[in-house]
Amino acid sequence: MKICVLSKTGRNGQSPYVFHLGQRRHPVVAVISEWFEAPCRCFLVRVEDGRRFVLRQHSVTGEWELAAAYGGGAGFKLPATATVRI
Repeated sequence: MKICVLSKTGRNGQSPYVFHLGQRRHPVVAVISEWFEAPCRCFLVRVEDGRRFVLRQHSVTGEWELAAAYGGGAGFKLPATATVRI
């Protein structure tokens, strides 16, 4: 699902800081991890209500998409290629 993502440039490149799903705005409170799955950069982010989302940005087109959504539970396992940022 394509989504609208606002990102900012930091020391690790572009990171999402807010995204919109339909009419709802979701500020990102933490980028839990990021990894590369060719041809996309992936970000596991947490929003204000504790939910987590995997956002992917295509490295050629720059388009963002929602890859996954998770509730507040502990059922998500990171891919082996993920790097955790604290």
